[in-house]
Amino acid sequence: MRIPNLNLYMKTKSNLQRLVVFSFFFYLSGSPCHALFDRGGILGVGTRAMGLSGAFTAVADDSSAAYWNPAGLVQINQPQILGMYGSYLNDKNRNLYFSFQYPLPDDIHLAISTNNLFYTDISGSHEDQYTGSVAIPMDFVTEKRLLFGANFRYLFADTGASGGGTVQGTGVDLGFLYRQPFKDNTELKAGLVLTDLSTAVRYDSTGVEQPVPSVLTLGLAYHFDPYTLVSSDMPWTLSNDSLFGGEDVRIRGGVEHWFFDGRLGLRAGFISFVTLSGEFSIGASYRSADWSVDYAYANHPDLGNDHRLSASYYFDAGPPGQIEPKPYMVQSLVGDGKIYLKWDIPEGSKADGFLVYFRTDDMKDFQRAKQELLQTKYCLLRGAKNGMSYHIIIRSVVEGQEKYACNEWVVTARPILDDAKKYYDEGVSDFNQDKISSALYQAHKAEEFDPNNYDIKNLIRKLETTHHDGLVPEEDRP
Repeated sequence: MRIPNLNLYMKTKSNLQRLVVFSFFFYLSGSPCHALFDRGGILGVGTRAMGLSGAFTAVADDSSAAYWNPAGLVQINQPQILGMYGSYLNDKNRNLYFSFQYPLPDDIHLAISTNNLFYTDISGSHEDQYTGSVAIPMDFVTEKRLLFGANFRYLFADTGASGGGTVQGTGVDLGFLYRQPFKDNTELKAGLVLTDLSTAVRYDSTGVEQPVPSVLTLGLAYHFDPYTLVSSDMPWTLSNDSLFGGEDVRIRGGVEHWFFDGRLGLRAGFISFVTLSGEFSIGASYRSADWSVDYAYANHPDLGNDHRLSASYYFDAGPPGQIEPKPYMVQSLVGDGKIYLKWDIPEGSKADGFLVYFRTDDMKDFQRAKQELLQTKYCLLRGAKNGMSYHIIIRSVVEGQEKYACNEWVVTARPILDDAKKYYDEGVSDFNQDKISSALYQAHKAEEFDPNNYDIKNLIRKLETTHHDGLVPEEDRP
């Protein structure tokens, strides 16, 4: 299906430009309505996603996840609505996108979306896509680290003045997202999406039905902290047809950082093609607790400018300006039957308190380590078995509900190491004889051999307190 009036448009170009533009449009229209079925490239949706040049398969944490990777919908904890307007290729194409996602009980996430593309130089032509999405976490992997989602799509297109009639199609997509958190609150995410798993389009005027090639996309994203990420997508078209395989987008990459406690976001990205030069993109966002606005700009040296503007609203998002008090920067010290934990929450966030959960390798589920709500951002757990690994999660309580959890932390209680114990024992003996300077020297020597031991750190704390505030009471001595 060629686009009418394309020859008229190409007359204004040089021979080289004509070849580039023709190749690009012929790729998009190689099968009926392939433009909307394509994932990524110039026609991708979601303003934040396209500020990252479409490197969103492993990010997928807003309502446009229905387009990039439906599994990512599980990451959205409250209903969201998103609307986007796009002007592409120097306003030769215009795009309207709308998405609404809603989390149900039992962690079932549903979304509906519409994607409408209009050709401004072809009277009456448009392509309309309607999508229903569902996503769930896979229960056999703890802490919702493996997510699954699916799209069911219907496409209707009218070729307008070309006289080619209408085209209809249906399609199915499958997506997976795996999240691997680390102790320092960084996170690696991997996404795998098979789009157009079972997709075919039908010319209503001729009755001819044609399959649309499937695209397999691997995405990777790394969060350095809650505000900084890098991402990359690598799609492959699963077709022996050189028209599709030869024009495949080879890589998409982007970087993003949020400033001012997550209110202002800036991002940039790059798309590489095989037969076309690459394209850079930039984007910016401003968000409050319950709404956000986003803008993205891209410029291709041969095809022209793209602009996208979107707005989102988050229902039940809490007070304006609220930042999620997710525990992070967890630190641990171990002792003889003891585990000491210390953590922090993002600046500007608030929590009613904290709860600590643990499990051992032979326990299936986590259980509360302490019954009372902790008001401090540290705690000492006693009664641990030396040599046994404990998996620990710290949860923030907000408005009486447990809402945010740190990444899983694994720690093993043990006595002081032998090389450190002799210095520790000397330090305790000197402390009890009020030889404070000598005791502090011995304690620091012990720390050199066993820097993560709670008992040694606690001895140093008491000794340093003694230097500043006078001798500690007898009951506080080791």
